[in-house]
Amino acid sequence: MNNESTANTPILIVDDEESLRHTFQIFLKREGYGPVVMASNFAKAVSELTSQPFDLIISDIVLGGNSGIDLLKRIRELGLSSPVIMITGYPTVDTASEAVRFGAFDYIQKPVDKELLLKTTRLALQQYRLQQEKQLAKEEKDKYRSYLVTLFRSVSDSIMTIDENLNIIKMNQAARSMFASINPDIREGNNLSLSCSENKCCFFKEDTEKVLRSGIEIKEHRIELITASQTENVFSLCISPLEDGRGGVHGVVIVIRDMTCQVQNNSQQRSSFHRMIGASTVMQTVYAMIENVGKVDSAVLITGESGTGKELATEALHLESHRKNRPLVKVDCTAIPENLLESELFGHKKGSFTGADQDRMGRILQADGGTLFLDEIGDISPMMQLRLLRFLQEKTFYPVGRDTPIHVDVRVIAATNVNLREKVEQGNFREDLYFRLRVIDIILPSLRERTGDVELLVNMFIQQFSKKMNKPITGITDQAMTLLSQYYWPGNIRELEHVIERTCVLCSGSTISTEQLPLEIQHAHAPPEHTAPLLQEKPIQQTETSASFTAPAQYHSFQSSIITALKKTGGNKAKAARLLNMDRSTLYRKLKELKIDLSTIDI
Repeated sequence: MNNESTANTPILIVDDEESLRHTFQIFLKREGYGPVVMASNFAKAVSELTSQPFDLIISDIVLGGNSGIDLLKRIRELGLSSPVIMITGYPTVDTASEAVRFGAFDYIQKPVDKELLLKTTRLALQQYRLQQEKQLAKEEKDKYRSYLVTLFRSVSDSIMTIDENLNIIKMNQAARSMFASINPDIREGNNLSLSCSENKCCFFKEDTEKVLRSGIEIKEHRIELITASQTENVFSLCISPLEDGRGGVHGVVIVIRDMTCQVQNNSQQRSSFHRMIGASTVMQTVYAMIENVGKVDSAVLITGESGTGKELATEALHLESHRKNRPLVKVDCTAIPENLLESELFGHKKGSFTGADQDRMGRILQADGGTLFLDEIGDISPMMQLRLLRFLQEKTFYPVGRDTPIHVDVRVIAATNVNLREKVEQGNFREDLYFRLRVIDIILPSLRERTGDVELLVNMFIQQFSKKMNKPITGITDQAMTLLSQYYWPGNIRELEHVIERTCVLCSGSTISTEQLPLEIQHAHAPPEHTAPLLQEKPIQQTETSASFTAPAQYHSFQSSIITALKKTGGNKAKAARLLNMDRSTLYRKLKELKIDLSTIDI
């Protein structure tokens, strides 16, 4: 029976009996296997094996002047991993053991039963494909580890990994240089408890132990330290758990950034970067990340809420790369109908389908030498996920209706406002494609996280729209700016841009006032209930411990907040975790600790 699992399965049949060769060929072709190539002797078999690859080899044990064992030995000498099925008319223990010793998958006794032949063929191919998939997975894992090692070495932040026994496993060069001036005792192979002298204690040891016990990330906090040169430095510290995949923690990653220059030279911080606007601390981090990542060709996944500027970040990455003089081709995966997306990306040959009246160059080929931006990547179909994965792996693709591959040199940047990790866990997005796309990830902050940036953006949009509309608008009142700064901005920068465009249309003078603002902003005294975090990070850290809460009132308050979040999100744990401003893994742990049974909640 012809199907996808048997199609494009090259098989070599080696037998000196012509009738037997043709019989096997008929059996296999009727099952959909092919192409099926035949060889009548040892020499022809070796010639075929050296000229093309085969997924399976079926050989008689007797081949004129040679034997099937000789062929089996030759196959292994050539380094081929294809399974081999031996056909024998006179099976003996010696023959069987010799065949197995040289790696034969199985042997079948003559006269050959059709069903036995097909069953053995099917099993041999299943094992072969499983071995290939494992090898591919290993290669992907090794390549991904190589990417991480390169990034680990090259970033300017100090990074170190520590195991559950407080042993320092790895430090990058930035960390070694930093500790040389802070605490020379801290180095690879040492234990924090042993290497910290009394006058220069390990300033992160206590926090590291806390993360190892609780599994909860300690986000950025800043500390002051005196270096060996007696200068005072300010450092930003972040400690994240390394999970073992079974709910436990087997170590931590510590990222330390010297903030001294940023604190002392705050006036030199950038208020813009290419077309991105913002002077907040979080945007300085984004700018630095784009500068570092832009120089390499690794795939990048940009995530963030809708309207946070993922397209502008992509443009900045392209302009920071060596490809900046080559095309930046953008594809909105949700704006193109599913049945046309394949042709749009890969192109098509004239006559390949109804309406294809001429050859079409796809977006991938248009981006050759440059950058391909795939927006809203999380919404593509499983078929497109597979085709995109093959393209990313091989850097080649087949236009629709064409049977010869095209090779391109393209850097891929993808973006999404959905949680791809969650879609992977739900089985709606391929995990291998997820890791292919997310070699490096850039997370864009929401507008409400960008302290002070609203005023910059408002003034920029006023200048743009007043010029576009030919209006003499020069500014905005303090009251209106205060309302805009306090608003929650669920639509982020895109929503702010539309609001300023509206105010410029309604403004009849030179100054925008509160009356031109939308009513939801004029009367927004607090963040909207459906988007405001139900629990802030700091209160959570103060009230929760790894085992219990300090008081029954805190216990019930926290339990009530989690239940409320689950009700608001219809039981979606990922969305509930975002409302609670915590990681999804933390929410799962708290559900267990607080003994919250989802089946008893009215969702």
